[in-house]
Amino acid sequence: MFMRVAAVIAFVCLALAVPGRAETEASSASGVAAPLPPPPVLVVYGSAEPCAAEARWLKALRPGAEERRALDGIVRDVQFVTVPRRPSVKDWEEDGSLSRAAMHGVRVLPTVILLDSRGRVFDVTEGGADAASLPGMAALLAEKAQRVRPVTVVNGVPKGGDPSEEAAAICRALEQVPAEAWFRDYPGTMKRLEKLNCTVPAFLNARAAALRLEKNRETAVLLCESFQACDAPSIRKCLEAWRKKVSDSSLSVEERQLILLSMVHPLWVRLENALYQDAHNAESEEAFHQAVAVLEEVRDMDPASVCGRRAHQLREELRKARLAAARFD
Repeated sequence: MFMRVAAVIAFVCLALAVPGRAETEASSASGVAAPLPPPPVLVVYGSAEPCAAEARWLKALRPGAEERRALDGIVRDVQFVTVPRRPSVKDWEEDGSLSRAAMHGVRVLPTVILLDSRGRVFDVTEGGADAASLPGMAALLAEKAQRVRPVTVVNGVPKGGDPSEEAAAICRALEQVPAEAWFRDYPGTMKRLEKLNCTVPAFLNARAAALRLEKNRETAVLLCESFQACDAPSIRKCLEAWRKKVSDSSLSVEERQLILLSMVHPLWVRLENALYQDAHNAESEEAFHQAVAVLEEVRDMDPASVCGRRAHQLREELRKARLAAARFD
C-alpha cells in the first residue's frame, strides 16, 4: 500500500482533445495505405540495481548487442530511463524518471514502452528475460514495432452501427495501450467512446486512471513545493494543502496515515524551526504542539499499522527530548 501511495506521487499531464478531428499517424496520406508505420521510439525503464533477468534484457537492448542490431531500421531510437532506488525531488519533477514512468503507465521493471511518431504509447513489453527467452523477446519487440497502430485500427471501425459493438471494437484496438495513456494520448478516441456511452470495463478503468493521475500530478507539484518550503508562509500554505488532501474521503486509513506522518508532521517540525528565535515563543510552541498532535492523530487512526507504531515511537522520542531540553529554554 505504501509503495502504491509513493508511486502515486509521480507527474502526469492530460492532453486536451481537438474537437471533431480524428487521430492519425503523422506520415499517413489520405487514401494511401502505408506498407509499414513509421519506426517507433522505445523507452526502456529499468531499476538502478537490476536483478539478473532484468540486467540481461537491458544489456540486450544496448547499442552493440546482437538483439539491438536486429532492431536497426525497425525502431528510430531507444531511450533508457533508470528508476532510482531512493528518489530525489528531481525524479518527481516534469520529465524526471518517476514522472515519465507514471505518464507511460509503468507498473513493473523492466518495461519497454513503444511510442508512435507522435509520441503516443501504442504497446508495452514488461519483464526481464532468461537466456532461453531472450531471442524470442527481441523478435516479439521487433514484431510489435511494425504492427498497425491503434489509431489506424480505430479509424477503420465503422460508425453509425450498433453503439455497443462499435465501442467494443475501439477498445479492442487499444487493448495493448496502458490504461494511464488512453485519455492523454488518444483524446479524440475517448470523446468518441463517451458519445457511444461506452461501458466496456477497459474504458471505465482508463477513465478512472485519468482522474487518478490528474490528482497524482497535483500531488507531485505539492511534494516539490513542500520539499522547497523554508519560510513560515510557504510552510503554512503547504500544510493547508496537505490537510485538504487528507480530508479526501476516497483515501484509505493507510494513505491518510502516510500523508500525515511523511508530510504534515515534518512540515510542522520545520515550521517550529523557522519560528524559533534563540528561544521558544508562542508561535514556535504552537508548531511543536501541532507536530506532536499529528503523531497522536496517526497513532489513533490505527495503532497496529506500520505508520501507527512509528508515530507512537516518534511521539515518545519528541516527548523525552522536550523534557531534556526544557531546562535550557
